Parts: sequence; structure tokens; C-alpha cells
Amino acid sequence: MLLYMRVRKPRKPQERAAVTRDLLMSAAEQVFARVGYEKAQVEEIADAAGFSKGALYAHFKSKEELFLALFEAKTARSLAKLRHALDSAPTREEKIEAFRTFYIDLSKEKDWALIILEVKLFVRRHPDVQARFRRIDEHAGDNIEGTLTRLFGNSARAAGEALGGIVSALVLESDLEPDALPERKVRALLGTIFDSLLGLGDQPTQTRKPRAQRVLRTY
Repeated sequence: MLLYMRVRKPRKPQERAAVTRDLLMSAAEQVFARVGYEKAQVEEIADAAGFSKGALYAHFKSKEELFLALFEAKTARSLAKLRHALDSAPTREEKIEAFRTFYIDLSKEKDWALIILEVKLFVRRHPDVQARFRRIDEHAGDNIEGTLTRLFGNSARAAGEALGGIVSALVLESDLEPDALPERKVRALLGTIFDSLLGLGDQPTQTRKPRAQRVLRTY
């Protein structure tokens, strides 16, 4: 399937290279999520992005390098999105709501959740690359757990370690059993899990805004 993106025609070689990389990584995300890392073919990824295999190798020396670049880029974008949401929220309560909504909205990133599982399998099967993937993962984890600690205290660090894995597991179950676990139910479960792990359900009702009046919606 050819991946089309409407982009401004880049004028400089650096701009063209950046656009090409983005298109290749977008196509790779779709292919890796659909067939997994092991079965994914470089030719299929290049074709989906609208380029030749040679063009792909001009930007990524191997399928593994493309996989790593995708993981690193998507992780960085996700962290940037979270930082922007938190920076836009002036109060602690609104920052908590922004974080909660960010977490629940991860359920929309089905391809990415599946790729996270692929990354875990890849690292398990290829111990020689563990350090590279772990470095990216630990950087993201430190950012998220650090944010939770600032909002909730040191006791929230363990919750931060658990939240990411729960998203991937629920999205996988929803992908396998969409009738039994539709996205609406996944979002509700993620909200409940977030509240429970971080002790929000234990707070007096007057300290939390009614669901209908929250800053950011959860459905």
C-alpha cells in the first residue's frame, strides 16, 4: 500500500532528505505493526513510502537501523507532545488532567503500541542491541517517571514503570478482540488504571473536577 503525505515541496537537499526519512519511517511504522519486525521486508517498506530500496538504504544502512530510528523518533515526539501539554497547563490539577488525557489518548496509537511490543521481542531475541534500545527507553522512562514524581511524589515512580506496559497490553487485546474490548472500553480502563495507580480515586471529590468539567476530555 503506497503511503501518501501532502507535504510542501522541499527546496534544499537537507529538507528533501528530512522529508524522505519521515516518509520512510511512517511507512515502516505501518509495516512493522502489520507484519512484525522479523517478517517486514525492506522492499515493502520502500514501496509503501513511494521510494526505491536504494533510496531507503541511502538513509538507513539496515532494517535494524530503520527500526531503531523509528523507535527513537517516535519516542522523542511522544515526549515532546507530553511536555507541550504539561507546559500549557498552568496549575498542578490541570497538569494532572493533561497527563491523564495524554495517557488515555495513547490508545489511539495502535500501530505504535504494537511496535512497542515488537521492540521488546526484538531486544529479547537480539541481546547485542539491548544497550541501544535500553538507552532510549530509559531516557523516556526517566522523563515520564520524573514528571510523575514532581506531580505526585516519589511513590509515583513505580506507577510510571507500570503504565506504559499496560497500554500496550490493552491495545493488543483490543486489536485481537475488538468486539469484546472496543476502544471506548480501553479508554475507560486506562482512565481507571491511571487514577488507581496514582491514588486519584482516593482523593475527596471536592478536590477533583467533575468528569464533564475536566480540562481535557477522556473520550
